[in-house]
Amino acid sequence: MVGMRVRYDSDADVVFVVLREPRGGESGGERIDERRYAHFDQADRLFAYEFLSVSKGVSLAGIEPQDATLIREAIDSVARLAVA
Repeated sequence: MVGMRVRYDSDADVVFVVLREPRGGESGGERIDERRYAHFDQADRLFAYEFLSVSKGVSLAGIEPQDATLIREAIDSVARLAVA
C-alpha cells in the first residue's frame, strides 16, 4: 500500500492529493465545484482530490473530516496556502 502523496504545481496553481492507493486504477474524476474534483478508482472508491486555483485558498467544506485532516496536513507540507 502506498501512503498519502501530494503534488503541488505552482505554475498551474493546482494541488493533487492522493489519500489512498487506487484499486484497479483510476476510473475518473467528479467535479465537486468550480475549484475541486474528487477522483475515484475502479472499485468506485474515492482515492484522491484535486484543488484548482489554490493560491486563492482551499475549501475542505463537505469533505469527510478524516480526509479533510489528511488533506490539510498534506497541503501544509508543500505550500503555505489558506485552507478552510
